[in-house]
Formats: sequence, C-alpha cells, structure tokens
Amino acid sequence: MSDGNDIITTDSPLSDEQKDKLAGLLDVIIPPSEDGSLPSAAEMDVAAYVQTHVPELLPALVQVLDGLDANFAALERSERHSLVEELSKSQADVFGLILFNTFACYYQDDGVHKAIGMEAGPPFPRGNTVEPGDLSLLDPVLERPTLYRKTN
Repeated sequence: MSDGNDIITTDSPLSDEQKDKLAGLLDVIIPPSEDGSLPSAAEMDVAAYVQTHVPELLPALVQVLDGLDANFAALERSERHSLVEELSKSQADVFGLILFNTFACYYQDDGVHKAIGMEAGPPFPRGNTVEPGDLSLLDPVLERPTLYRKTN
C-alpha cells in the first residue's frame, strides 16, 4: 500500500528468515483492519526505515528476530501475539524502540494517511496561515533582566 514514502530503500540488512519473522512480528503490532482498508505493518518496509533513520537499532532488532523460533512467522496471529506479549515484557527497552519505529514508519505512509482520512504529504504548510499577532505582548518578557551569564 506504500506509494511514495521518503524512505530510501537499500539492500536489506536482514536475511530472508529474519524478514519473515519481522513480518510476523509487525503483523501482530499493527494487524490489517478487518475491512481491508488499513494494511498490516508487515506491508511497510520497516527494516529499510530502521536502516535509514535509526541504524543503531539494527543489531538489537536482528538479535530479537534471531531469538524467535524458526517457525514464528508460520504461526497463527493469536499464537504470535502471545509470544510478542512475552517479548514485550522480557525485552521491554528494545521492544519499545521497535514499536515506536514501527508506528513512525506506518503512519508516514501515504496509503495509510489516505485510509484514515488524512491528506497525503506533510501536514504543514497546506494553505494554513499563521495569523499575525500582537508582538507587544512580548514586551514584559523583553523588559525582564538577563537571567543568564554571558560567556566569551
């Protein structure tokens, strides 16, 4: 469903088995909507997003994926859900980073924007105007004495 993210797709840092496990994990984190209007996070290129935006997360992501059973991706979502819940408790720090970056990648996708009723593209500026304000409201702040010590 991705159609125009700013993500630069490079050679994947993951093996085929790791990609399958990641897809199974992402499908639990954000499953597709029942009506099919929203894709699963597995349809996003989260690995490329991480590689581009937070490459320091890759070793931990690979370690998490390698720690999952070889048949993880083949399990039913409900079975994977139980394992992901355990993972979220046993490796809370790295799981939180995976979760955050999955959401960041997912909600930057133009197809997801359209599906949830947002216009694709950056939210500002899109004809939004900033009303000119009364700058005299800043006078009390400007009249305050300096609260810091100047250095060379």
